[in-house]
Amino acid sequence: MSEIIGKTWSLCPACLDKIPATKIAEEGNVYLEKECAEHGKFKTIIWRDAENYKLLNNFESSRSGSKVRQTPEKRGCPLDCGLCPNHKQDTCLVVMEVTNRCNLNCAACFASSGEGYLYEPDIAQIEEMYKMLLKGSRPVCVQISGGEPTVRDDLPEIISLGKEMGIDYIELNTNGLKLANDPEYLTILKRSGLDSIYLSFDGLTPDVYRRICGADILDSKIKAVENCARAGMGVILVPKIIKYINHDQVGEIINFAKKWIPTVKGVHFQPLSYFGRHPGQPDDDERITIPDLTSAIEVQTGGEIRADNFIPTFCPDVHCDARCLSVLLEDGRLLPLTSFSNIPTLNCADIPQLIRESVASLWKLTPSKDEPSSKPSIAPCKCKAGSWMEVVQRATENYLTISMMAFQDVWNIDLERVEKCCIHVVTPDLRLIPFCAFNVTSASGESLYRHQVLSNYAR
Repeated sequence: MSEIIGKTWSLCPACLDKIPATKIAEEGNVYLEKECAEHGKFKTIIWRDAENYKLLNNFESSRSGSKVRQTPEKRGCPLDCGLCPNHKQDTCLVVMEVTNRCNLNCAACFASSGEGYLYEPDIAQIEEMYKMLLKGSRPVCVQISGGEPTVRDDLPEIISLGKEMGIDYIELNTNGLKLANDPEYLTILKRSGLDSIYLSFDGLTPDVYRRICGADILDSKIKAVENCARAGMGVILVPKIIKYINHDQVGEIINFAKKWIPTVKGVHFQPLSYFGRHPGQPDDDERITIPDLTSAIEVQTGGEIRADNFIPTFCPDVHCDARCLSVLLEDGRLLPLTSFSNIPTLNCADIPQLIRESVASLWKLTPSKDEPSSKPSIAPCKCKAGSWMEVVQRATENYLTISMMAFQDVWNIDLERVEKCCIHVVTPDLRLIPFCAFNVTSASGESLYRHQVLSNYAR
């Protein structure tokens, strides 16, 4: 028996036309159903726990909208991006792609490197993008991405320019190969003002990298983390999780991260999204939804981190992401500080500011002198490390954020979620485009924005 639990808009996987869609609860799961007049019906799973999905809806609240208005509304979301008046959320993190070149040939890639043209904005174009970002809300948090940004010889200059202009936080999205092979390069990046490394890290066995990246680069990944530790550079590990390839290694990845605290500040899991050419609809069994991932973490960590320790960040749609904040205790266990039963009530207008400040400071806690001795409302289990103040003091260095974000592809895209997106790609024509809208492609590989925008600036 099925139940309609929501209506929204989506895209046709064949032609990318905007079409109506319905969210259906069926046999304990939630599915997105949609129909294109020309290409027929489509149905895909979006959540493997219907009751949890409906419960999360209760934590959505009204939003004040984005302060940035760069493009007029003409055809409606997601066809007017830049941001348009339909957009309901401010920017928390800006992705700035500085090249589409790469030194790997991964099977799955957001950036679709190797498209047959070179996209590489020059310093003057990058400066204009920085200028535009600085007109928005502060602090400004930028992720320099690609392609592989370290293939650019002027990457240190790009970072130092941003810092000199007033960008508050800059992280580098990288595969880590150059960081592993050239420790001095890390020192140069740090002197340029780089704040942290966003390191793709898909598992702990060679076969995972051979299947995902086309080469055994496990040793390089570990060496990159070692070199970051020596350089005093914080790291966020970013595993791309694919069913039947590395879904069984999420617990091992968390254990690896624990061993490298305080260098490793977080693990950010990304279930595979289907961008590029996928002529046939992906099988629902291949889909990893957020509840799948939180359950796998609970099982593979032996309950050290439980599924109900994960809560939304509340900045994007509540079904976009989840995170658990934890402290590493002296006995080597993680103490979760978040619990679904204690989700805070926040004004959505304040959340982008809170998220930007959290990212920029890498979650630095500063306890007040009159802090009470215990905080049962946010600590769901008893702490054997002593008083709450001791936990707070330990948390200033020995913490780990475990998070995940379910990026949308053409099969499961929900335009209500897109309108609430807070991760935006900045483009050379000085627009901000929600990440999923920027990267979405039809089943034949036609993009909505990526190719159309970047190819205009090809060299």
